[in-house]
Amino acid sequence: MKDRTRRTFAFYLMVSPWLIVFLLFGLYPMLYGLFLSFTNYYGFNIHHLKFTGFHNYHNVFTDTDAMHALGTTLVVTAFNVPLGVLLGLGLALLLNVKVRGVGVYRTIFYLPSIVPALSSVLMWKFMFSSNDGILNNILKLLHLPEVNWLGYDYATVSLVMMLLWGAGGGVLINLAGLKGIPRELYEAAEIDGASGLSRLTHITLPLMTPVIFFNVIMGIIGSLQIYLQPILLTGTELLARPIEPNYLYFVHAFQQIFAFQRFAYGMALLWILFLIILLLSIVVFVTSKYWVHYETDQEG
Repeated sequence: MKDRTRRTFAFYLMVSPWLIVFLLFGLYPMLYGLFLSFTNYYGFNIHHLKFTGFHNYHNVFTDTDAMHALGTTLVVTAFNVPLGVLLGLGLALLLNVKVRGVGVYRTIFYLPSIVPALSSVLMWKFMFSSNDGILNNILKLLHLPEVNWLGYDYATVSLVMMLLWGAGGGVLINLAGLKGIPRELYEAAEIDGASGLSRLTHITLPLMTPVIFFNVIMGIIGSLQIYLQPILLTGTELLARPIEPNYLYFVHAFQQIFAFQRFAYGMALLWILFLIILLLSIVVFVTSKYWVHYETDQEG
Protein backbone atom coordinates (compact mmCIF):
# COMPACT_ATOMS: atom_id res chain seq x y z
CA MET A 1 0.00 0.00 0.00
CA LYS A 2 2.89 2.31 0.81
CA ASP A 3 4.49 1.62 -2.59
CA ARG A 4 1.20 2.38 -4.33
CA THR A 5 0.90 5.69 -2.45
CA ARG A 6 4.48 6.54 -3.37
CA ARG A 7 3.83 5.81 -7.05
CA THR A 8 0.65 7.88 -6.99
CA PHE A 9 2.49 10.79 -5.39
CA ALA A 10 5.30 10.51 -7.95
CA PHE A 11 2.77 10.50 -10.80
CA TYR A 12 1.01 13.68 -9.65
CA LEU A 13 4.36 15.29 -8.94
CA MET A 14 5.48 14.63 -12.50
CA VAL A 15 2.29 15.98 -14.09
CA SER A 16 1.98 18.96 -11.74
CA PRO A 17 4.04 21.37 -13.94
CA TRP A 18 1.74 20.73 -16.90
CA LEU A 19 -1.34 20.89 -14.67
CA ILE A 20 -0.31 24.22 -13.12
CA VAL A 21 0.43 25.76 -16.53
CA PHE A 22 -2.88 24.47 -17.90
CA LEU A 23 -4.86 25.87 -14.97
CA LEU A 24 -3.16 29.29 -15.07
CA PHE A 25 -2.80 29.82 -18.82
CA GLY A 26 -5.47 27.52 -20.22
CA LEU A 27 -8.51 26.89 -18.08
CA TYR A 28 -8.53 30.22 -16.20
CA PRO A 29 -8.39 32.43 -19.35
CA MET A 30 -11.11 30.30 -20.97
CA LEU A 31 -13.46 30.61 -18.01
CA TYR A 32 -12.67 34.31 -17.58
CA GLY A 33 -13.41 34.86 -21.27
CA LEU A 34 -16.70 33.03 -20.84
CA PHE A 35 -17.58 35.36 -17.96
CA LEU A 36 -16.66 38.45 -20.02
CA SER A 37 -18.86 37.27 -22.89
CA PHE A 38 -21.89 37.91 -20.65
CA THR A 39 -20.84 41.49 -19.86
CA ASN A 40 -20.38 44.81 -21.64
CA TYR A 41 -16.57 44.70 -21.45
CA TYR A 42 -14.85 46.79 -24.13
CA GLY A 43 -11.33 46.95 -22.72
CA PHE A 44 -11.43 49.99 -20.45
CA ASN A 45 -14.33 49.29 -18.09
CA ILE A 46 -13.04 46.30 -16.17
CA HIS A 47 -14.10 47.91 -12.87
CA HIS A 48 -17.54 48.91 -14.18
CA LEU A 49 -18.79 45.76 -15.82
CA LYS A 50 -22.49 45.24 -16.40
CA PHE A 51 -24.07 41.85 -16.86
CA THR A 52 -25.84 41.74 -20.25
CA GLY A 53 -26.96 38.11 -20.31
CA PHE A 54 -27.06 36.53 -23.77
CA HIS A 55 -27.06 39.90 -25.56
CA ASN A 56 -23.64 39.32 -27.16
CA TYR A 57 -24.59 35.83 -28.28
CA HIS A 58 -27.80 37.16 -29.80
CA ASN A 59 -25.77 39.76 -31.68
CA VAL A 60 -23.59 37.04 -33.21
CA PHE A 61 -26.57 35.44 -34.97
CA THR A 62 -27.92 38.81 -36.14
CA ASP A 63 -24.51 39.96 -37.39
CA THR A 64 -24.48 39.41 -41.17
CA ASP A 65 -20.67 39.60 -41.26
CA ALA A 66 -20.40 36.89 -38.62
CA MET A 67 -22.85 34.60 -40.40
CA HIS A 68 -21.16 35.16 -43.75
CA ALA A 69 -17.76 34.44 -42.18
CA LEU A 70 -19.11 31.28 -40.51
CA GLY A 71 -20.59 30.02 -43.78
CA THR A 72 -17.33 30.66 -45.64
CA THR A 73 -15.34 28.92 -42.91
CA LEU A 74 -17.58 25.85 -43.07
CA VAL A 75 -17.21 25.72 -46.87
CA VAL A 76 -13.42 25.98 -46.64
CA THR A 77 -13.43 23.26 -43.96
CA ALA A 78 -15.70 21.02 -46.07
CA PHE A 79 -13.10 21.08 -48.87
CA ASN A 80 -9.88 21.39 -46.89
CA VAL A 81 -10.39 18.54 -44.41
CA PRO A 82 -11.40 15.69 -46.78
CA LEU A 83 -8.90 16.73 -49.46
CA GLY A 84 -6.15 17.17 -46.87
CA VAL A 85 -6.82 13.77 -45.32
CA LEU A 86 -6.93 12.04 -48.72
CA LEU A 87 -3.79 13.80 -49.92
CA GLY A 88 -1.88 12.97 -46.73
CA LEU A 89 -2.93 9.32 -46.93
CA GLY A 90 -2.13 9.09 -50.65
CA LEU A 91 1.34 10.55 -50.17
CA ALA A 92 1.96 8.19 -47.24
CA LEU A 93 1.02 5.19 -49.39
CA LEU A 94 3.43 6.34 -52.10
CA LEU A 95 6.21 6.96 -49.58
CA ASN A 96 5.70 3.63 -47.84
CA VAL A 97 7.23 1.65 -50.69
CA LYS A 98 10.84 0.49 -50.54
CA VAL A 99 12.68 2.51 -53.16
CA ARG A 100 16.12 4.06 -53.18
CA GLY A 101 16.21 7.47 -51.54
CA VAL A 102 12.72 7.21 -50.05
CA GLY A 103 13.93 9.11 -46.96
CA VAL A 104 14.72 12.12 -49.14
CA TYR A 105 11.25 12.05 -50.69
CA ARG A 106 9.65 11.83 -47.25
CA THR A 107 11.63 14.86 -46.10
CA ILE A 108 10.64 16.85 -49.19
CA PHE A 109 6.93 16.18 -48.74
CA TYR A 110 7.07 16.86 -45.00
CA LEU A 111 8.97 20.17 -45.25
CA PRO A 112 5.95 22.34 -46.23
CA SER A 113 4.26 21.53 -42.93
CA ILE A 114 7.12 23.07 -40.91
CA VAL A 115 7.61 26.18 -43.06
CA PRO A 116 6.32 29.26 -41.15
CA ALA A 117 2.89 30.41 -42.28
CA LEU A 118 4.19 33.86 -43.20
CA SER A 119 6.83 32.44 -45.53
CA SER A 120 4.31 30.08 -47.10
CA VAL A 121 1.83 32.89 -47.78
CA LEU A 122 4.50 35.13 -49.34
CA MET A 123 5.59 32.29 -51.61
CA TRP A 124 2.04 31.52 -52.71
CA LYS A 125 1.26 35.21 -53.27
CA PHE A 126 4.14 35.27 -55.72
CA MET A 127 2.80 32.14 -57.43
CA PHE A 128 -0.75 33.53 -57.58
CA SER A 129 0.33 36.98 -58.79
CA SER A 130 -1.45 38.30 -61.88
CA ASN A 131 1.80 39.94 -63.01
CA ASP A 132 4.10 37.13 -64.14
CA GLY A 133 2.94 34.75 -61.41
CA ILE A 134 4.15 31.17 -61.79
CA LEU A 135 0.66 29.69 -62.20
CA ASN A 136 -0.35 32.21 -64.86
CA ASN A 137 2.92 31.65 -66.71
CA ILE A 138 2.10 27.94 -66.80
CA LEU A 139 -1.35 28.76 -68.18
CA LYS A 140 0.30 30.93 -70.85
CA LEU A 141 2.53 28.05 -71.93
CA LEU A 142 -0.57 25.87 -72.27
CA HIS A 143 -2.32 28.64 -74.26
CA LEU A 144 -5.01 28.94 -71.59
CA PRO A 145 -6.52 32.21 -70.33
CA GLU A 146 -4.87 33.77 -67.28
CA VAL A 147 -6.69 33.71 -63.95
CA ASN A 148 -6.92 36.39 -61.29
CA TRP A 149 -6.15 33.94 -58.48
CA LEU A 150 -6.40 36.54 -55.72
CA GLY A 151 -9.54 38.16 -57.11
CA TYR A 152 -13.10 37.77 -55.84
CA ASP A 153 -13.94 34.69 -57.93
CA TYR A 154 -10.88 32.56 -57.14
CA ALA A 155 -9.71 33.78 -53.72
CA THR A 156 -11.26 30.86 -51.81
CA VAL A 157 -9.91 28.33 -54.32
CA SER A 158 -6.44 29.85 -53.91
CA LEU A 159 -6.75 29.67 -50.13
CA VAL A 160 -7.68 25.97 -50.20
CA MET A 161 -4.83 25.22 -52.62
CA MET A 162 -2.36 26.93 -50.29
CA LEU A 163 -3.71 25.06 -47.26
CA LEU A 164 -3.43 21.71 -49.06
CA TRP A 165 0.25 22.42 -49.70
CA GLY A 166 0.81 21.72 -46.01
CA ALA A 167 -0.99 18.36 -46.11
CA GLY A 168 2.40 16.67 -45.90
CA GLY A 169 2.23 17.11 -42.13
CA GLY A 170 -0.24 14.23 -42.02
CA VAL A 171 2.18 12.02 -43.94
CA LEU A 172 4.24 11.37 -40.81
CA ILE A 173 1.21 10.15 -38.84
CA ASN A 174 -0.06 8.09 -41.76
CA LEU A 175 3.33 6.48 -42.26
CA ALA A 176 3.40 5.49 -38.60
CA GLY A 177 -0.04 3.93 -39.03
CA LEU A 178 1.04 2.05 -42.15
CA LYS A 179 4.12 0.72 -40.39
CA GLY A 180 1.88 -0.63 -37.62
CA ILE A 181 -0.08 -2.90 -39.95
CA PRO A 182 1.18 -6.50 -39.54
CA ARG A 183 3.01 -7.75 -42.61
CA GLU A 184 1.51 -11.21 -42.02
CA LEU A 185 -1.87 -9.91 -43.20
CA TYR A 186 -0.44 -8.85 -46.56
CA GLU A 187 1.48 -12.10 -46.94
CA ALA A 188 -1.63 -14.19 -46.21
CA ALA A 189 -3.69 -12.12 -48.66
CA GLU A 190 -1.00 -12.47 -51.33
CA ILE A 191 -0.95 -16.25 -50.87
CA ASP A 192 -4.73 -16.26 -51.33
CA GLY A 193 -4.27 -14.41 -54.62
CA ALA A 194 -5.56 -11.00 -53.53
CA SER A 195 -4.68 -8.16 -55.89
CA GLY A 196 -2.96 -4.95 -54.81
CA LEU A 197 -6.26 -3.06 -54.95
CA SER A 198 -7.97 -5.75 -52.89
CA ARG A 199 -5.22 -5.60 -50.24
CA LEU A 200 -5.60 -1.81 -50.15
CA THR A 201 -9.38 -1.85 -49.69
CA HIS A 202 -9.64 -4.85 -47.36
CA ILE A 203 -6.51 -4.51 -45.23
CA THR A 204 -4.82 -1.13 -45.48
CA LEU A 205 -7.79 1.22 -45.43
CA PRO A 206 -9.77 -0.57 -42.68
CA LEU A 207 -6.73 -0.71 -40.39
CA MET A 208 -5.87 2.92 -41.18
CA THR A 209 -9.30 4.23 -40.17
CA PRO A 210 -8.19 5.06 -36.58
CA VAL A 211 -5.44 7.26 -38.04
CA ILE A 212 -7.88 8.79 -40.54
CA PHE A 213 -10.26 9.45 -37.67
CA PHE A 214 -7.54 11.33 -35.78
CA ASN A 215 -6.60 13.36 -38.87
CA VAL A 216 -10.24 14.31 -39.48
CA ILE A 217 -10.68 15.57 -35.92
CA MET A 218 -7.45 17.57 -36.01
CA GLY A 219 -8.26 18.87 -39.48
CA ILE A 220 -11.66 20.17 -38.37
CA ILE A 221 -10.17 21.91 -35.33
CA GLY A 222 -7.41 23.50 -37.41
CA SER A 223 -9.58 24.56 -40.37
CA LEU A 224 -12.15 26.30 -38.21
CA GLN A 225 -9.39 28.41 -36.61
CA ILE A 226 -7.61 29.61 -39.75
CA TYR A 227 -6.57 33.25 -39.37
CA LEU A 228 -3.19 34.30 -40.74
CA GLN A 229 -3.39 32.76 -44.23
CA PRO A 230 -6.54 34.51 -45.56
CA ILE A 231 -5.41 37.89 -44.22
CA LEU A 232 -1.91 37.85 -45.68
CA LEU A 233 -2.95 36.17 -48.92
CA THR A 234 -5.11 39.12 -50.02
CA GLY A 235 -3.70 41.86 -47.78
CA THR A 236 -0.59 43.09 -46.01
CA GLU A 237 -1.68 43.97 -42.45
CA LEU A 238 -2.75 41.68 -39.63
CA LEU A 239 -5.76 43.86 -38.78
CA ALA A 240 -6.73 44.49 -42.40
CA ARG A 241 -9.99 43.02 -43.64
CA PRO A 242 -9.28 40.35 -46.28
CA ILE A 243 -11.24 40.07 -49.50
CA GLU A 244 -14.86 39.02 -48.85
CA PRO A 245 -14.61 35.36 -50.05
CA ASN A 246 -11.73 34.82 -47.59
CA TYR A 247 -13.33 36.63 -44.66
CA LEU A 248 -13.37 33.69 -42.24
CA TYR A 249 -14.97 33.40 -38.82
CA PHE A 250 -11.76 33.51 -36.78
CA VAL A 251 -10.68 36.60 -38.72
CA HIS A 252 -13.98 38.26 -37.82
CA ALA A 253 -13.54 37.42 -34.13
CA PHE A 254 -9.94 38.68 -34.11
CA GLN A 255 -10.95 41.97 -35.72
CA GLN A 256 -13.84 42.53 -33.33
CA ILE A 257 -11.48 42.13 -30.37
CA PHE A 258 -8.32 43.89 -31.49
CA ALA A 259 -9.48 46.30 -34.20
CA PHE A 260 -12.76 47.48 -32.66
CA GLN A 261 -12.16 46.67 -28.96
CA ARG A 262 -15.44 44.72 -28.75
CA PHE A 263 -13.93 42.29 -26.28
CA ALA A 264 -17.12 40.85 -24.83
CA TYR A 265 -18.64 40.34 -28.28
CA GLY A 266 -15.39 38.77 -29.47
CA MET A 267 -15.44 36.34 -26.55
CA ALA A 268 -19.00 35.36 -27.50
CA LEU A 269 -17.84 34.73 -31.08
CA LEU A 270 -15.02 32.50 -29.87
CA TRP A 271 -17.22 30.53 -27.48
CA ILE A 272 -19.71 29.88 -30.27
CA LEU A 273 -16.79 28.66 -32.38
CA PHE A 274 -15.77 26.39 -29.49
CA LEU A 275 -19.28 24.93 -29.39
CA ILE A 276 -19.27 24.39 -33.16
CA ILE A 277 -15.94 22.55 -32.95
CA LEU A 278 -17.28 20.49 -30.04
CA LEU A 279 -20.47 19.65 -31.93
CA LEU A 280 -18.64 18.59 -35.09
CA SER A 281 -16.18 16.54 -33.03
CA ILE A 282 -19.06 14.77 -31.28
CA VAL A 283 -20.66 14.00 -34.66
CA VAL A 284 -17.41 12.46 -35.90
CA PHE A 285 -17.00 10.49 -32.65
CA VAL A 286 -20.58 9.18 -32.73
CA THR A 287 -20.41 8.17 -36.40
CA SER A 288 -16.94 6.64 -36.01
CA LYS A 289 -18.44 3.35 -34.84
CA TYR A 290 -19.73 2.82 -38.39
CA TRP A 291 -16.45 3.36 -40.21
CA VAL A 292 -13.52 3.15 -37.78
CA HIS A 293 -12.16 -0.38 -37.36
CA TYR A 294 -9.65 -1.62 -34.80
CA GLU A 295 -7.43 -4.68 -34.87
CA THR A 296 -8.95 -5.97 -31.66
CA ASP A 297 -12.48 -5.59 -30.40
CA GLN A 298 -12.89 -2.95 -27.71
CA GLU A 299 -15.11 -4.64 -25.16
CA GLY A 300 -16.19 -3.65 -21.71
